[in-house]
Amino acid sequence: MLVLRSAGALLVLAGVATGCAGPPPDAARPPDAARPPDAAPPPHAAPPPPASQQPPSRAPSPAVEVVTRGNGRLTVVPGTSAPSGRGMATTYVVEVEGALGIDPVEFVAAVEQSLADPRSWGAGGRRVLQRVDTGTPDLRVALVSPATTDRLCAPLRTGGYYSCANGDRAVLNAARWLTGAPSYAGHLDDYRAYLVNHEVGHTLGFRHTTCPGTGTRTGQPAPVMLQQTMGLGGCARGPWPYP
Repeated sequence: MLVLRSAGALLVLAGVATGCAGPPPDAARPPDAARPPDAAPPPHAAPPPPASQQPPSRAPSPAVEVVTRGNGRLTVVPGTSAPSGRGMATTYVVEVEGALGIDPVEFVAAVEQSLADPRSWGAGGRRVLQRVDTGTPDLRVALVSPATTDRLCAPLRTGGYYSCANGDRAVLNAARWLTGAPSYAGHLDDYRAYLVNHEVGHTLGFRHTTCPGTGTRTGQPAPVMLQQTMGLGGCARGPWPYP
């Protein structure tokens, strides 16, 4: 069972685990032309799949309350992390929208754990990542309500369902954070790691890709820049850039 709340009103949807009452609208796709490496990344979000590929409804689950509209104000969570390696750090702040009913400290811990993992973007000394809470960070990781996701991701149309990256901000939809996606059913922690790594990957300049051998059951981990919220395309779950 999924409980949606906005402005004090409760809407209970039994048997809908995705938090979306219908297929989201088409999302704009970024141009395929090469982007100068020093330019701000364009916004990225997953376009909705065709009707035949819409995420299936799942059996009712224990009630999860999703706030569909927070207060619209993002606050940087205080605190810093140790750098994930040696060298010049790529710095990031963690932002959380108010009135989500989600513990910011727990969210920060999950983000830090994902980005400090040796399979994340810093693997093999490729990059050093460090959370800060002052100054001008290189990127931002924000947890926001579906309504605020739609606003921050514009001109992309995320339909209250998808997350995105827009400029230097990875915008994580709280509905996906709380309930995951059918492609990761029963593996919410892995889905959260995927969500962080995928959207942060866009802020670092990485674009969407496909599962190698699409159309066959490869069984290999999906590339993290595959739109795994939509499906795995024959691959296995792949929450890490460098597994």
